[in-house]
Amino acid sequence: MAALTNKGLFYTEDLSSTLRVAQVLGLTSTAFLAGKTFAASFTAPALLLAPGPLLIKQWQKIAEFDKIINPAISAVGLGVFSFFAYRDPNPGSRHQILYTTAAALLATSIPYSFFLLHPIVEKLEEHAEVLAGDKITDYVNPKDTTHVLVDRYATANLGRVFLSFMAAATATWAAVDRLEIVPAVGKLVGGADRMGH
Repeated sequence: MAALTNKGLFYTEDLSSTLRVAQVLGLTSTAFLAGKTFAASFTAPALLLAPGPLLIKQWQKIAEFDKIINPAISAVGLGVFSFFAYRDPNPGSRHQILYTTAAALLATSIPYSFFLLHPIVEKLEEHAEVLAGDKITDYVNPKDTTHVLVDRYATANLGRVFLSFMAAATATWAAVDRLEIVPAVGKLVGGADRMGH
């Protein structure tokens, strides 16, 4: 009677449990950031249906949450990917380049936010002060109404969506690329050979 024996089909880098948790945390947090940032722009058309005073309150609520969550999530991903790039034993390897790229993309979102989104945020905060009362009309300047500014913010925010999505995709590629295919070894063993003779 013949028996088929198989060796492993796949080989992965032997990472400690702590490093695996860090890797999953970095990938998950960056993917979450990409989705959350996308949702901020994707839901803008629905928010724009509200009158100015309500719109600015809704935007403020979202912005207050984002000010706390987004930097924390970015810091987690940036720290994890920088660590994995640093600890790679082969300088210039594909994995090191991918993790460095992921960290750089997350880091780029900081100046992007400061230079492109911060001026819009300042104007929206001005609107929040003006519309803090029970006014039903929008802000006076016809070029910079609350609706125009929220729409502009949602459009500029798409750049952050791109940066965080590419960081998540690049880091995922680096993690999955550690998987190497090893040829399967199969052989038929018959008779006494099964017993080691």
